[in-house]
Amino acid sequence: MTMAKKAPEIEDRGDIRELLPKGLILLGWELLLASSGREAMKRLASHLPSVILMDMRIPHGKGFEIARSPKAHPVYGKIPILAASGYFVGLFREQCLAAGCAELIAKPFAFSELESQLADLLLAVKPNALDAP
Repeated sequence: MTMAKKAPEIEDRGDIRELLPKGLILLGWELLLASSGREAMKRLASHLPSVILMDMRIPHGKGFEIARSPKAHPVYGKIPILAASGYFVGLFREQCLAAGCAELIAKPFAFSELESQLADLLLAVKPNALDAP
């Protein structure tokens, strides 16, 4: 089964929200954008992305709490989350992984690095893993 490259990008900073989607679209990704965790959770109800790219410091909830929400769901919990943050010290990566994120990418990042990590997450998802239980 070939999986579509769909990624909701959850980002609160306007400059990044403007540039990041353009780069991802050029790389062949279909995007679902959300500016807050609350908005992202509403969108998950009507869309089933292949991977989630999420800023860990977003409004209306801390990134760790928001990362835990889809992980507790029987269908959404199978969607890998790539955490993104400019705050990259000490145990932060381990905290992201413990919250349910598959990996962390440090900002600023090159689009090639982002594409590589997103592609790796797609490959790690077993075929039919995102199908309803």
